[in-house]
Amino acid sequence: MEVSIAIILVVIMVSVLLHHYNIKKQKQLQHRGLTNITHIKALISALQTHRGVSSAWLNGDQSKQPTLVKIERQVDELIQFLMTQHSVINNGRWASFIDHWGRLNQVGHNSDAQHNFNQHTTMIASLLYLLEDEAEQHALNAITLRQFSHIGFVWRELVVTTEIIGQSRAIGTGVATRKVCSSVDNIRLSFLLQDMQQTISETLPKLSSLASEREKHNLLLDLAKSEIKLLTTSIEQDLIAESQVSINQDKYFALASNSIKALDNIFAHQVEQLNRVI
Repeated sequence: MEVSIAIILVVIMVSVLLHHYNIKKQKQLQHRGLTNITHIKALISALQTHRGVSSAWLNGDQSKQPTLVKIERQVDELIQFLMTQHSVINNGRWASFIDHWGRLNQVGHNSDAQHNFNQHTTMIASLLYLLEDEAEQHALNAITLRQFSHIGFVWRELVVTTEIIGQSRAIGTGVATRKVCSSVDNIRLSFLLQDMQQTISETLPKLSSLASEREKHNLLLDLAKSEIKLLTTSIEQDLIAESQVSINQDKYFALASNSIKALDNIFAHQVEQLNRVI
């Protein structure tokens, strides 16, 4: 009987130790995933800025070239870090991004604005999917993070919204530089405008926070809504409705950038909370 009890106690002890070991390993996995995701998000942001500045450059503003060179250095630094992460480099989406970035650099900036826009957008799409893959692969989901049942919206809808605004920034910057909004750009901006308005009414309300962070979370949401509203108003009044566009390209670029920054602050706050509870 004593032997049986001893065996049971050993089994229980081993089970408890194994449970704690698995929890520790999962936390390490999740922290590694958050690090990768943070760098992928920074890379996406850099490429979005590069696309917007490229739009001004290719539409005639030669003063943007030094800024492009600076952003390209930032992109290369982020690539260097992510090249050390096995889960990233073994993902086909990463290979697709590297291929596109290399080809974009080969032709430099001597391509037309539309081709440049398309290349950037394709690269960013690959990275958006990669970010979501990293979240799933590193157990950063609602199943393992019960306090964050909304977390899928952070990895998907929230980052996609920054891309929608990023596209409107690139297109609108080109329009503001040329001082004319073509029928094609008018249609594209109109569709992006609908997506942004949908974000305010549907996506942002789905995000939540820890109880202790609710006040800050709500302030960040309100700021994002306010910035996006300013941007949508500018798109409607300064770009779409004007036969002769007069808004300064730097002013429009800043308006769009403020909206992206507001959403990025929400993203950073979500990651900060995850790091706290993992």
